[in-house]
Amino acid sequence: MFFNSKQLKLFKGVRERIWYQQERLRTPFRRQYYKVLNIYFKEFANKIEIAYQTRSQIMLDTELRKQKDKLKLILNTLYRTVAFSFKDYALGRFFSKDFDDDFENQLREFIALNTGIWVAEIDETTRKRLAKVIDNAYANGLSTEATGVALRNTVIGMGVYRANLISRTEVHRVASFANEAVAENMKIDGTVKEWVAIQDKRTRIEHSIAAGQRVPLEEFFVVGGEKLQYPGDPRGSAGNTINCRCAAIYITPDFL
Repeated sequence: MFFNSKQLKLFKGVRERIWYQQERLRTPFRRQYYKVLNIYFKEFANKIEIAYQTRSQIMLDTELRKQKDKLKLILNTLYRTVAFSFKDYALGRFFSKDFDDDFENQLREFIALNTGIWVAEIDETTRKRLAKVIDNAYANGLSTEATGVALRNTVIGMGVYRANLISRTEVHRVASFANEAVAENMKIDGTVKEWVAIQDKRTRIEHSIAAGQRVPLEEFFVVGGEKLQYPGDPRGSAGNTINCRCAAIYITPDFL
């Protein structure tokens, strides 16, 4: 969100209000995509069970590849929906200028990077866990049907955790990306950005320390020893970005 330096002096608590405003905008998207991802993992689990019970390794591998494509589609939709919603909100409230082509190019790169990371990580983790379940089933003499059920339960259990993690982290990440992209494309000389963290028990100590840090728009925040372009920046480590709730505000010079 954009403010000039005089506005920040005039409005007490503006940082906290902006944080809560950002949180209210993100919350419906988090709930929506948590439900979508939960359904995805449940369907995934049922199909893995059926694939295994047919005693077909080929069918099992085929199903895993299909699920990768479905997850890519869900993430693509999530990123585009949230990104354009935050972009349009910022422009509609503060500016009339638009830059769809530039934003589209930036978003395409963002989607390719983040989708690839999540899909690869989930596919690898899923394959390892399924292999472990199958090995344990053989060791304990479980039937094909019982092993299929164990595989389904494993994917469902993993899915509940993953659905919550992805929806919280990625809605926040792409919203932060969109805010940063708007600031960059406005091309207002002298714009600086400030890290805003709500100070409660859930806030990382590193993020609490970073609160109030200001840097020029084109530079990076230093948070927990890492350089981050914005809260949730995928350049950061998982420990510094997963489930982050911080926001950035963008402060422009006064023009009188």
